[in-house]
Amino acid sequence: MKTYLAVLKKDINLKKLEALLKSKEIKLAAHYKTIGVVKLESVLPVSEAEFQEYFISVEVEKDNLTI
Repeated sequence: MKTYLAVLKKDINLKKLEALLKSKEIKLAAHYKTIGVVKLESVLPVSEAEFQEYFISVEVEKDNLTI
């Protein structure tokens, strides 16, 4: 299973997004409201193209996050 980080667009309907993710067997692992990011877990690849309505970008999580 891979973990993805996705940057949310402004004013999206989170309930609608959760339903869409569930239908595609993608788990919403975390929602970081302050920075507008969600963590997704999926066996299948998650592409930015299929979620253009909700995400600005989608990337595979790496262990090199620094602040």
